[in-house]
Amino acid sequence: MAIVIQPYTGEHITRVRAFNRRLRAGGESEFEFPEDSVPSWLPKKDDRRIFQELFVAVSEEGVHGGYIIKTQDFSIAGERRPVGYYHLPLSEGIVDKTYGLLGSQLLVDALRRQPLMYALGMGGPDRPLPRMLKGIGWSLTAVPFFFRVVHPARFLRNIQPLRRTAARRLAADVAAYSGVGFAAIRLLQRRRRPGRASYETVSEFSSWADALWSRAHGEYAMVGSRDAETLNILYPSGSDRFIRVRVGDVGWAVLLDTQMRDHKYFGDLRVGTIVDCFASPRDAHRVVSSATAVLEQRGVDLIVSNQSHAEWGAAFAAGGYRVGPSNFLFAASKKLGALLGSVNESLSRIHLTRGDGDGPIHL
Repeated sequence: MAIVIQPYTGEHITRVRAFNRRLRAGGESEFEFPEDSVPSWLPKKDDRRIFQELFVAVSEEGVHGGYIIKTQDFSIAGERRPVGYYHLPLSEGIVDKTYGLLGSQLLVDALRRQPLMYALGMGGPDRPLPRMLKGIGWSLTAVPFFFRVVHPARFLRNIQPLRRTAARRLAADVAAYSGVGFAAIRLLQRRRRPGRASYETVSEFSSWADALWSRAHGEYAMVGSRDAETLNILYPSGSDRFIRVRVGDVGWAVLLDTQMRDHKYFGDLRVGTIVDCFASPRDAHRVVSSATAVLEQRGVDLIVSNQSHAEWGAAFAAGGYRVGPSNFLFAASKKLGALLGSVNESLSRIHLTRGDGDGPIHL
């Protein structure tokens, strides 16, 4: 049975729906392939430099898998290069061993289209995709996860990893109601460097963001384009979900304020997320401090962020953030890794946030 991988068009939609039904019938409840050939997020149109393309694996019997590439310009050692982000690879092989090799076929096809490729997130090193990427020689490393507790009692009553057993639940509840948890968390989260600058919320990005991008992108070993045009596509002014914070002329941050409901990690916490940010590394502490102030003033219970660059990590630590376990992985293809050198060593000079993935869809 010959399988051909080709661009996803309207003629494939009916067969993609049938593919998704077979996945659900086989027990796959977490993922499905988009049932529209035109992506709702980042469609390819006009002369945009950031866009998504969808591809499907087709035989005479139907569609058996697919994947998505998000293409975006990156500054790598100061030079602009288009780089692909490989995500949502789905194969019927997860429910039918007949298609067991299709996952690797999808990846080979994607690399043929874009050799400079990375993957991000993926849920941890034991998941099928990162295991496959590591097996073919991609470099993998975890992007650090930072968190700051704003309301300790609510945090202790809701954070699910601390409440997995009866004994843990009892200990967390005692800490919450006695005030011991409040005192301990406040002690652990002492700020070492305030660094706040003047800031304001804005409705969109404009020439000031372009000036900042031109001035600072060369200070990173690798960073996705964050000029005004790109940012207004990623975080459109028509969406009131995103909180855009301009920090003087030195930087900016994009934030979320999300009320969780029965979340598998956060329970019913109100979670603030520093989704994306940019500045010269030396000004990172000002952006972190200002973004934190905005979210605290809004009344969130917990603030979280994933950040790869060492100076951004130091800014979060100085702002009273703690480092938690991270299942947010960065994987670089062989050709991208060759440009970066040792990915484990260069990660401290690469600027990666959740803005470099498939959007803050889980936050």
